[in-house]
Amino acid sequence: MRGSRRYYGLLTVLGLALWNVAVLANPIVEGDWVRYETERFFIYLWKETPPERLGLGSPDPLRTKLDEIALSVETDLKGIEGALQLPYDAALYGKIAIFVYASLEEYQQRTGCYLCSGHVTSVPSTPEIQALLATGRLNRYAVYVHLDNTPRGLGGLSIGLPQEVVPHELVHVLDLTLIGGSKPSTLREGLAVYATFKADATPDELQFGLTNQHLRLFAETDTPDLLSYLTGCSSRRFLYSFGGSFIDFVARQSSIGAFLEFYRRLQSERVTLPNCSFGFSLEQIDRLLQQILQKSLEQVRREYRAFLQTMELTEDGRRSYDFVMDQVFNRAIYLEPLLVNGAELVRQTRAVWAGGRFDRERAAYVRAYMSDMKNYTASAERVAGALKNFERVRSFASNYIDDPATRSHVEQRLRELAELARTERFEEFKDGFVTLVFQYVTWRR
Repeated sequence: MRGSRRYYGLLTVLGLALWNVAVLANPIVEGDWVRYETERFFIYLWKETPPERLGLGSPDPLRTKLDEIALSVETDLKGIEGALQLPYDAALYGKIAIFVYASLEEYQQRTGCYLCSGHVTSVPSTPEIQALLATGRLNRYAVYVHLDNTPRGLGGLSIGLPQEVVPHELVHVLDLTLIGGSKPSTLREGLAVYATFKADATPDELQFGLTNQHLRLFAETDTPDLLSYLTGCSSRRFLYSFGGSFIDFVARQSSIGAFLEFYRRLQSERVTLPNCSFGFSLEQIDRLLQQILQKSLEQVRREYRAFLQTMELTEDGRRSYDFVMDQVFNRAIYLEPLLVNGAELVRQTRAVWAGGRFDRERAAYVRAYMSDMKNYTASAERVAGALKNFERVRSFASNYIDDPATRSHVEQRLRELAELARTERFEEFKDGFVTLVFQYVTWRR
């Protein structure tokens, strides 16, 4: 293929030195990937990455981009180790593979992870990678991301947090490798949120400020007991925010080591809670808190709620809360094919969290544009594009809508919309799909 010949040519060019990172071999083409080995990583860059996504203007664009990624992930890993006080020994556990696609769209299509900006799962089952895994030089968990967020790029707005995706996923690898076991999803995601913030090269004392404002508003409007999230059986709303905030609270009250001891000792068990047969009982949580923190669950609950009440509710905080709760970013992705200026709107939603700061003016513009039906069109081509987003809506419903009857209703509506598209009733499709997304792709209804 033309792309393959292009990269074979690039691989023959001498690369630039990698700043302070040990590179152990020149890049090689392996299957669909260009593989690059560093001190603690195997970096796999998608072989057909367009030249414009590489290090243009350098003698070796491919090597420059690989060096850039390598420096970023090695730096992230060191920061995470320091934040969690969890050293990672690649000689003992294997180097971490990171698979980098050319774009968000390509990543989502090839992995099927339509609500993700990045994720962790097992390494691929290709012969080359499985052979490397058998040597013990490769960790069995791998990170999957794309050049839209690698390195040090946009984080995942779908969780409403201005953080970077790659270090977040690296925390999951360390967690699964060094701790393992079934854990509440709130705390597994929260640990990644906490460590990502704390490992930032320029830490901000107010980094949990917006999050804690969100949680105060959430507790005041939706549920009085945020600690029920620890059972692993609660709604997924604010799962990331609560987990990161709660771990930060415990670390401030005691230490991150004390939290990790509590986290290690949590064991999944049979519980009797609605829609949940296995989880983490409040009795177990109470017992471990008393053993490790010398505080009862009730005492921790009172102290955490009191802590949230000290948060000053700012105008930015309220607007940010409303923005996150309404899931504008997810809606923009789902509706992009039908919007007259869909690509520009997605760019605007990314800019809402530019620099890790919420921009209320941009958010207001995005919401106003999406709410005006004059900004949608429904040609056959645009409807075909919207049909591709059905899987994203199904994924959202299966992961974030707790009520089985509601999930079933969304599936039925998608089938009806597919029939409208098949019979070329495009205007009806447009109205129905926009209504469906606005009604169900949201944290609160």
